[in-house]
Parts: sequence; C-alpha cells; structure tokens
Amino acid sequence: MRWPLRRGRGHSAWRQGRARRRWCLWVAALAVTSLAAACSNDSESGAASTLDTVRETGQVRVGVRNDNPPMSFIDGAGAWIGFDIDLANAMADQLRSELVLVPVTSTTRISFLQEGRVDMTIASMNHTRARDESIDFSITYFWDNQSFLVRAGTYSSIDELIGQRVAANAGSSAIPSWEDYVAERGGSAPEIVQFDDKLAAMQALRDGAVEGYSEDNVTLLSLAAGDPDLTLLPGGHNPVQFGIGMPENDSAWRDQVNVALQELWIDGTYAAIYDRWFEGPDRIIDLPLDGEIEVWP
Repeated sequence: MRWPLRRGRGHSAWRQGRARRRWCLWVAALAVTSLAAACSNDSESGAASTLDTVRETGQVRVGVRNDNPPMSFIDGAGAWIGFDIDLANAMADQLRSELVLVPVTSTTRISFLQEGRVDMTIASMNHTRARDESIDFSITYFWDNQSFLVRAGTYSSIDELIGQRVAANAGSSAIPSWEDYVAERGGSAPEIVQFDDKLAAMQALRDGAVEGYSEDNVTLLSLAAGDPDLTLLPGGHNPVQFGIGMPENDSAWRDQVNVALQELWIDGTYAAIYDRWFEGPDRIIDLPLDGEIEVWP
C-alpha cells in the first residue's frame, strides 16, 4: 500500500536545508578554485621574476643611452662613459652580476623593458605618472630641471618662448610639460619640433630654425659647454627626478634594485660618482647635488 505524499512543513524545511547544503558546497568549491588560481599566479609571477633570471645567468642587462653627455655617451676612443654608466657598473657590482650594456634611445628605453630585452634601464629617464603606467621605477637617483637653451641675447626667461617654435627630443617628458606650462598661462598649443638626434636639435637652434631647445638642464649644459653663443635660461618648467626603469609588477626585482641603490648611497660610492662628473676638480659641468637617495631603516 502506497501512502500519499504529504508536503507539509517538514518537507519544505528539508528542501530548504538541501538547497543550503548545495549553496555551501558551491561556495567552498569556488573558494578552493580561487585559491588555487591565486597560488598558480603567484608561482608564475615568481618564476618570471627578473631577479631569478639575473641570478641564474650571472648577468644584468642594462639599457643605456649613447648620445646623452654627461650622463651616458661614447667617447673618442669608443668607450662608454658618463654618470649613468658609472652607476650601471656600481649597480652590477652590488648585484654581483656581470654588466651587459644595451644601447637604447629616448623612444626605446621603455619598449625594451616591456619586450624583455633589458632587465633595467639607467637612461636619464624622468619618473612621470604617464610612464609609470607602462613600467616600474626605482627610488629617485638624480634631481634636475628642464629649461631652454637659447641663442645668447635673444631671450631672458622661458615665458618669452611662449608662442615660439622650439625643439625637444622625441619621447622627452619636456614635450607634455611645455604644452601644460603654456596652456596654464593661456597660450595656444606650442609648435614643438621633435628630434631623434641632439646634435641636429643643437644645429637647428644655432641656425635659427627654432628659438629654444628644451631638455634636462644637465644635458643642455653639457651640449653648450664652451659655446659663448648659447645660454641656458634660468628656472625651468619641469622638475626632473630620474629613476631606474624596470619591468612592471616585479616587486622582488624592484626591491633588490632599490636596496642596491641605497647601499651605494650609504657606502659613499654614489657620492664619488657624482663628484667625478658634477662637483669634483675634473667635472664637465657644475651641477650641485639637489637631493638624496631615500634610505629605508
């Protein structure tokens, strides 16, 4: 004899209990899956760390420029020299790795990092918010400003260059900075001629094809050294804070680079390098140190 099925309170409670159990099982499974994915991502991130690669190969590939005196350039004997070159050598020593110099330009110093062709770039690169969206940076290792080099006797302040045709290096942070500076003072969009070659920009300035050439002051002072027909305008439109460029989202490598920089500051190596190029008796230009490397306790 089959009794009729009664769907009262007990059955409803049983159904609700079964639904709750299924929900709990689903949540638990989702949590396990998420945890496994997170662990997998952490593992992949760790395996891809530049720090591991540098340790395994015993080499650190550093992107440097060969056209940016006195920061990094090639001398008459074909040797790499400059502040950034000395810093790259010191960083390699700190990392106990062989230094491999890789030439980069103002437009490839970021893309080479993104493509994995270099492990870091020490290439006079201003740490800006826009660039920070593409790569990571070390703590600041150099402080400067960007002004204009002009023909002597033509202008006395950078504001007088608003509305004039000026030059800048392709990919330089001086370009958006000057555009913002002009806009903030009510000027129309400036005409900026971009150059891949600094010497070509210098020649355009001397020939009167442009009225000013904007770059890092340290570079402008070096390019104009010994030329009485050129002068650097006082002040500037873009404070500069150079950082070492590194691949994005690689905290182990970034921390190692930052610690190495701090050690160079603590043991006096940084001061010796800076003195050689900017403050010592054999300096190329006068550029008093205007900052200090952040040291973590």
